[in-house]
Amino acid sequence: MFRSKNPNVNISMPRKALEAIFDECDGFEIDETGGRIIGTYKRRGKSKNREYDINVLGIIGPGPNAKRSPTSFFQDGEYQEKIFRAVERQYPDLEHLGNWHTHHVNGLSTLSSGDKVTYHNIVNHHKHNTDFFYALLVVRRTPNRGQRYEIKHYLVFRDDDVVYEIPASQVHVLESQCHPDTAQVVFGSPSSLPETEVSRANNLERVKDQEFFSEFFPDFKPGFSKTLEALYWKGVVVLVDGSRADVLVMESISANIPSYSIAVTGTIQPASDVLEAYKERSFNSARAAVLDLERNANRELYRRKKG
Repeated sequence: MFRSKNPNVNISMPRKALEAIFDECDGFEIDETGGRIIGTYKRRGKSKNREYDINVLGIIGPGPNAKRSPTSFFQDGEYQEKIFRAVERQYPDLEHLGNWHTHHVNGLSTLSSGDKVTYHNIVNHHKHNTDFFYALLVVRRTPNRGQRYEIKHYLVFRDDDVVYEIPASQVHVLESQCHPDTAQVVFGSPSSLPETEVSRANNLERVKDQEFFSEFFPDFKPGFSKTLEALYWKGVVVLVDGSRADVLVMESISANIPSYSIAVTGTIQPASDVLEAYKERSFNSARAAVLDLERNANRELYRRKKG
Protein backbone atom coordinates (compact mmCIF):
# COMPACT_ATOMS: atom_id res chain seq x y z
CA MET A 1 0.00 0.00 0.00
CA PHE A 2 1.04 3.61 -0.47
CA ARG A 3 0.15 7.13 0.56
CA SER A 4 -1.13 9.51 -2.07
CA LYS A 5 -1.72 13.24 -1.93
CA ASN A 6 -4.83 14.49 -0.16
CA PRO A 7 -7.98 13.82 -2.19
CA ASN A 8 -9.98 16.61 -3.78
CA VAL A 9 -13.49 15.61 -2.73
CA ASN A 10 -16.79 17.46 -2.40
CA ILE A 11 -19.54 15.88 -0.31
CA SER A 12 -23.17 17.00 -0.37
CA MET A 13 -26.03 15.70 1.72
CA PRO A 14 -29.62 16.78 2.41
CA ARG A 15 -30.38 18.32 5.78
CA LYS A 16 -33.09 15.69 6.31
CA ALA A 17 -30.52 12.87 6.21
CA LEU A 18 -28.30 14.63 8.74
CA GLU A 19 -31.25 15.29 11.05
CA ALA A 20 -32.21 11.62 10.83
CA ILE A 21 -28.73 10.69 12.05
CA PHE A 22 -29.03 13.16 14.92
CA ASP A 23 -32.47 11.78 15.84
CA GLU A 24 -30.92 8.33 16.10
CA CYS A 25 -28.14 9.69 18.30
CA ASP A 26 -30.71 11.28 20.62
CA GLY A 27 -32.12 7.83 21.31
CA PHE A 28 -28.79 6.42 22.49
CA GLU A 29 -27.06 8.48 25.16
CA ILE A 30 -24.72 5.72 26.32
CA ASP A 31 -24.35 3.16 23.53
CA GLU A 32 -22.87 3.69 20.07
CA THR A 33 -25.21 3.48 17.09
CA GLY A 34 -24.90 3.90 13.33
CA GLY A 35 -26.02 2.88 9.87
CA ARG A 36 -25.23 3.00 6.17
CA ILE A 37 -24.85 5.94 3.79
CA ILE A 38 -26.18 5.56 0.26
CA GLY A 39 -26.13 7.84 -2.77
CA THR A 40 -24.22 8.50 -5.99
CA TYR A 41 -20.81 9.83 -6.98
CA LYS A 42 -18.89 11.16 -9.97
CA ARG A 43 -15.17 11.11 -10.59
CA ARG A 44 -13.60 14.33 -11.90
CA GLY A 45 -10.52 14.39 -14.08
CA LYS A 46 -8.38 11.37 -14.92
CA SER A 47 -9.33 7.90 -13.73
CA LYS A 48 -6.42 7.72 -11.27
CA ASN A 49 -7.13 11.08 -9.66
CA ARG A 50 -8.71 11.19 -6.21
CA GLU A 51 -11.24 13.81 -7.30
CA TYR A 52 -14.87 13.01 -6.54
CA ASP A 53 -18.27 14.61 -6.13
CA ILE A 54 -20.12 12.48 -3.58
CA ASN A 55 -23.87 12.99 -3.27
CA VAL A 56 -25.52 11.50 -0.21
CA LEU A 57 -29.16 10.77 -0.96
CA GLY A 58 -30.18 8.77 2.07
CA ILE A 59 -29.24 6.70 5.08
CA ILE A 60 -30.22 3.25 6.27
CA GLY A 61 -30.82 2.74 9.97
CA PRO A 62 -28.95 0.23 12.19
CA GLY A 63 -31.63 -2.47 11.93
CA PRO A 64 -33.60 -4.27 14.64
CA ASN A 65 -30.83 -6.76 15.47
CA ALA A 66 -27.96 -4.26 15.80
CA LYS A 67 -25.65 -4.85 18.78
CA ARG A 68 -24.45 -1.91 20.83
CA SER A 69 -22.17 -1.06 23.73
CA PRO A 70 -20.51 2.19 24.88
CA THR A 71 -17.39 1.23 22.89
CA SER A 72 -18.64 -0.84 19.96
CA PHE A 73 -21.42 -1.10 17.40
CA PHE A 74 -22.36 -3.97 15.10
CA GLN A 75 -24.93 -3.26 12.42
CA ASP A 76 -27.76 -5.58 11.40
CA GLY A 77 -26.18 -6.27 8.02
CA GLU A 78 -28.85 -8.67 6.80
CA TYR A 79 -31.60 -6.11 7.42
CA GLN A 80 -29.60 -3.31 5.81
CA GLU A 81 -28.85 -5.38 2.71
CA LYS A 82 -32.55 -6.11 2.21
CA ILE A 83 -33.39 -2.42 2.51
CA PHE A 84 -30.62 -1.45 0.10
CA ARG A 85 -31.68 -3.98 -2.54
CA ALA A 86 -35.27 -2.83 -2.31
CA VAL A 87 -34.29 0.83 -2.79
CA GLU A 88 -31.82 -0.08 -5.54
CA ARG A 89 -34.61 -1.55 -7.65
CA GLN A 90 -36.21 1.90 -7.71
CA TYR A 91 -32.93 3.83 -8.10
CA PRO A 92 -30.46 1.62 -10.05
CA ASP A 93 -27.57 4.14 -9.86
CA LEU A 94 -27.53 4.02 -6.08
CA GLU A 95 -24.29 2.98 -4.35
CA HIS A 96 -23.33 2.03 -0.82
CA LEU A 97 -21.04 5.00 -0.18
CA GLY A 98 -20.06 4.18 3.39
CA ASN A 99 -21.17 4.07 7.01
CA TRP A 100 -21.99 6.48 9.80
CA HIS A 101 -21.63 5.80 13.51
CA THR A 102 -21.28 7.62 16.82
CA HIS A 103 -18.55 8.28 19.36
CA HIS A 104 -20.43 10.97 21.26
CA VAL A 105 -21.11 8.46 24.04
CA ASN A 106 -17.49 7.55 24.78
CA GLY A 107 -15.50 10.75 24.18
CA LEU A 108 -13.40 9.46 21.26
CA SER A 109 -12.84 12.38 18.92
CA THR A 110 -11.70 10.36 15.92
CA LEU A 111 -12.03 6.91 14.36
CA SER A 112 -10.81 4.04 16.51
CA SER A 113 -8.09 1.67 15.30
CA GLY A 114 -10.79 -0.97 14.87
CA ASP A 115 -12.85 1.39 12.70
CA LYS A 116 -9.84 2.03 10.44
CA VAL A 117 -9.06 -1.67 10.03
CA THR A 118 -12.69 -2.44 9.24
CA TYR A 119 -13.02 0.31 6.63
CA HIS A 120 -9.77 -0.63 4.90
CA ASN A 121 -10.88 -4.25 4.78
CA ILE A 122 -14.18 -3.20 3.20
CA VAL A 123 -12.71 -0.92 0.52
CA ASN A 124 -10.10 -3.51 -0.44
CA HIS A 125 -12.61 -6.34 -0.73
CA HIS A 126 -13.01 -7.54 -4.30
CA LYS A 127 -16.80 -7.21 -4.09
CA HIS A 128 -16.75 -3.54 -3.00
CA ASN A 129 -18.05 -1.48 -5.93
CA THR A 130 -16.20 1.81 -5.37
CA ASP A 131 -12.54 2.71 -4.92
CA PHE A 132 -13.36 4.67 -1.77
CA PHE A 133 -15.27 4.27 1.48
CA TYR A 134 -16.91 7.25 3.20
CA ALA A 135 -17.17 7.32 6.99
CA LEU A 136 -19.23 9.91 8.86
CA LEU A 137 -18.44 10.06 12.58
CA VAL A 138 -20.63 11.79 15.18
CA VAL A 139 -18.16 13.18 17.73
CA ARG A 140 -20.09 15.04 20.41
CA ARG A 141 -23.32 16.80 21.28
CA THR A 142 -23.28 20.59 20.88
CA PRO A 143 -25.42 23.42 22.32
CA ASN A 144 -26.04 24.61 18.77
CA ARG A 145 -29.71 24.19 17.86
CA GLY A 146 -28.86 24.45 14.18
CA GLN A 147 -26.63 21.37 14.37
CA ARG A 148 -27.11 19.25 17.47
CA TYR A 149 -23.91 17.22 17.02
CA GLU A 150 -20.38 17.82 15.83
CA ILE A 151 -19.47 15.50 12.97
CA LYS A 152 -16.34 14.55 11.06
CA HIS A 153 -15.95 13.08 7.58
CA TYR A 154 -13.33 10.56 6.47
CA LEU A 155 -12.42 8.72 3.28
CA VAL A 156 -10.33 5.60 2.79
CA PHE A 157 -9.22 4.41 -0.65
CA ARG A 158 -8.43 1.07 -2.19
CA ASP A 159 -4.74 0.14 -1.89
CA ASP A 160 -4.00 3.12 0.34
CA ASP A 161 -3.33 2.68 4.06
CA VAL A 162 -4.07 6.32 4.96
CA VAL A 163 -7.33 7.62 6.44
CA TYR A 164 -8.12 11.08 5.06
CA GLU A 165 -10.22 13.57 7.01
CA ILE A 166 -12.28 15.73 4.66
CA PRO A 167 -12.34 19.42 5.70
CA ALA A 168 -15.71 20.90 6.62
CA SER A 169 -15.29 23.41 3.78
CA GLN A 170 -15.67 20.52 1.32
CA VAL A 171 -18.91 19.23 2.89
CA HIS A 172 -22.17 20.89 1.86
CA VAL A 173 -25.44 20.39 3.72
CA LEU A 174 -28.36 21.04 1.39
CA GLU A 175 -31.48 22.55 2.87
CA SER A 176 -33.60 21.14 0.02
CA GLN A 177 -33.37 17.78 -1.70
CA CYS A 178 -31.41 17.95 -4.96
CA HIS A 179 -33.24 15.02 -6.46
CA PRO A 180 -37.01 15.31 -6.00
CA ASP A 181 -37.55 11.67 -6.97
CA THR A 182 -35.49 10.55 -3.96
CA ALA A 183 -37.16 12.72 -1.35
CA GLN A 184 -37.27 9.83 1.12
CA VAL A 185 -33.83 10.09 2.71
CA VAL A 186 -34.30 7.66 5.60
CA PHE A 187 -34.71 4.07 4.46
CA GLY A 188 -35.95 1.63 7.05
CA SER A 189 -37.57 2.52 10.34
CA PRO A 190 -35.54 4.24 13.08
CA SER A 191 -34.40 1.97 15.88
CA SER A 192 -34.38 4.52 18.67
CA LEU A 193 -36.22 3.25 21.71
CA PRO A 194 -36.25 4.82 25.17
CA GLU A 195 -33.84 3.09 27.51
CA THR A 196 -35.33 1.50 30.60
CA GLU A 197 -33.89 2.34 34.00
CA VAL A 198 -32.36 -1.16 34.15
CA SER A 199 -30.61 -0.88 30.78
CA ARG A 200 -29.44 2.63 31.63
CA ALA A 201 -27.86 1.40 34.87
CA ASN A 202 -26.24 -1.52 33.04
CA ASN A 203 -24.78 0.77 30.41
CA LEU A 204 -23.41 3.13 33.03
CA GLU A 205 -21.47 0.21 34.51
CA ARG A 206 -20.04 -0.56 31.07
CA VAL A 207 -18.96 3.07 30.72
CA LYS A 208 -17.22 2.85 34.11
CA ASP A 209 -15.47 -0.35 32.96
CA GLN A 210 -14.28 1.41 29.83
CA GLU A 211 -12.94 4.39 31.79
CA PHE A 212 -11.20 2.08 34.27
CA PHE A 213 -9.48 -0.02 31.62
CA SER A 214 -8.44 3.05 29.62
CA GLU A 215 -6.64 4.43 32.68
CA PHE A 216 -5.25 1.36 34.44
CA PHE A 217 -5.20 -1.46 31.87
CA PRO A 218 -4.82 0.25 28.46
CA ASP A 219 -4.11 -3.09 26.74
CA PHE A 220 -7.68 -4.18 27.44
CA LYS A 221 -9.99 -3.75 24.46
CA PRO A 222 -13.74 -4.41 24.14
CA GLY A 223 -15.28 -6.70 21.57
CA PHE A 224 -18.48 -8.48 20.71
CA SER A 225 -18.87 -12.21 20.07
CA LYS A 226 -21.42 -12.77 17.30
CA THR A 227 -21.51 -16.47 18.16
CA LEU A 228 -22.34 -15.92 21.84
CA GLU A 229 -24.04 -12.55 21.25
CA ALA A 230 -22.08 -11.19 24.18
CA LEU A 231 -19.79 -8.28 25.00
CA TYR A 232 -16.26 -9.10 26.20
CA TRP A 233 -13.02 -7.45 27.30
CA LYS A 234 -9.65 -8.90 26.34
CA GLY A 235 -6.19 -7.82 27.43
CA VAL A 236 -3.02 -8.47 29.41
CA VAL A 237 -2.46 -8.35 33.18
CA VAL A 238 1.18 -8.03 34.27
CA LEU A 239 1.75 -9.83 37.57
CA VAL A 240 4.20 -9.05 40.37
CA ASP A 241 6.86 -11.47 39.07
CA GLY A 242 6.77 -9.91 35.61
CA SER A 243 4.73 -12.69 34.04
CA ARG A 244 1.92 -11.71 31.67
CA ALA A 245 -1.58 -13.15 31.83
CA ASP A 246 -3.78 -13.05 28.73
CA VAL A 247 -7.20 -12.40 30.24
CA LEU A 248 -10.71 -12.67 28.81
CA VAL A 249 -13.70 -11.18 30.65
CA MET A 250 -17.06 -12.24 29.22
CA GLU A 251 -20.43 -10.63 29.90
CA SER A 252 -23.60 -12.69 30.26
CA ILE A 253 -27.08 -11.34 30.89
CA SER A 254 -29.84 -12.98 32.89
CA ALA A 255 -33.13 -11.22 33.64
CA ASN A 256 -31.63 -8.03 32.18
CA ILE A 257 -28.80 -8.08 34.76
CA PRO A 258 -25.26 -8.57 33.43
CA SER A 259 -22.61 -10.62 35.19
CA TYR A 260 -18.99 -11.21 34.24
CA SER A 261 -16.82 -14.31 34.19
CA ILE A 262 -13.05 -14.21 33.80
CA ALA A 263 -10.56 -16.66 32.35
CA VAL A 264 -6.85 -16.75 31.54
CA THR A 265 -6.17 -18.11 28.08
CA GLY A 266 -2.61 -19.25 28.87
CA THR A 267 -0.98 -21.12 31.75
CA ILE A 268 0.63 -19.10 34.51
CA GLN A 269 2.76 -20.82 37.11
CA PRO A 270 2.79 -20.95 40.05
CA ALA A 271 -0.55 -19.13 40.31
CA SER A 272 -2.48 -21.72 38.27
CA ASP A 273 -4.23 -23.08 41.39
CA VAL A 274 -5.64 -19.65 42.12
CA LEU A 275 -6.81 -19.17 38.54
CA GLU A 276 -8.65 -22.49 38.61
CA ALA A 277 -11.03 -21.13 41.25
CA TYR A 278 -12.27 -18.43 38.86
CA LYS A 279 -13.98 -20.93 36.58
CA GLU A 280 -17.02 -20.89 38.86
CA ARG A 281 -17.02 -17.24 39.91
CA SER A 282 -18.94 -14.26 38.54
CA PHE A 283 -18.69 -10.52 39.16
CA ASN A 284 -20.89 -7.43 38.90
CA SER A 285 -18.49 -5.64 36.57
CA ALA A 286 -15.58 -6.42 34.28
CA ARG A 287 -13.20 -4.21 36.26
CA ALA A 288 -14.08 -6.00 39.53
CA ALA A 289 -13.26 -9.34 37.89
CA VAL A 290 -9.85 -8.18 36.66
CA LEU A 291 -8.89 -6.50 39.94
CA ASP A 292 -9.86 -9.57 41.97
CA LEU A 293 -7.88 -11.93 39.76
CA GLU A 294 -4.82 -9.67 39.74
CA ARG A 295 -4.85 -9.30 43.53
CA ASN A 296 -5.22 -13.01 44.30
CA ALA A 297 -2.71 -14.16 41.68
CA ASN A 298 -0.12 -11.68 42.99
CA ARG A 299 -0.82 -12.74 46.57
CA GLU A 300 -0.19 -16.37 45.68
CA LEU A 301 3.00 -15.56 43.76
CA TYR A 302 4.30 -13.52 46.71
CA ARG A 303 3.37 -16.25 49.24
CA ARG A 304 5.21 -18.95 47.30
CA LYS A 305 8.26 -16.79 46.76
CA LYS A 306 8.43 -15.96 50.46
CA GLY A 307 7.88 -19.60 51.42
